[in-house]
Amino acid sequence: KFSGQTNVHLSKNFFLTNKAREKSNTFINLREVLNRFKLPAGEYIIVPSTFEPNKNGDFCLRVFSEKNANSTVIDDEIEGNFDETEISEDDIEPSFKKLFGQLAGN
Repeated sequence: KFSGQTNVHLSKNFFLTNKAREKSNTFINLREVLNRFKLPAGEYIIVPSTFEPNKNGDFCLRVFSEKNANSTVIDDEIEGNFDETEISEDDIEPSFKKLFGQLAGN
């Protein structure tokens, strides 16, 4: 539908109705994420995100291709004003605490 177009606003519905081709493995708070994907020729959207929702972030994205590939930078500043929800220690599910402990090496 959007093939070859630039400066297109992708709504929430776009992401709900189009499956991700690839994504990072376990989503943890790291400064750098490195992945290798083998994708068929086509047009792709790369959506960087922060570990915590509703947080501003700066991203440096490097894409390496074995063959010549065109890319377009969309460097529009996006702002969101969200109310932060306070979560107490008691609100965190035990299974999540266990998973966090495994990932953090605790």
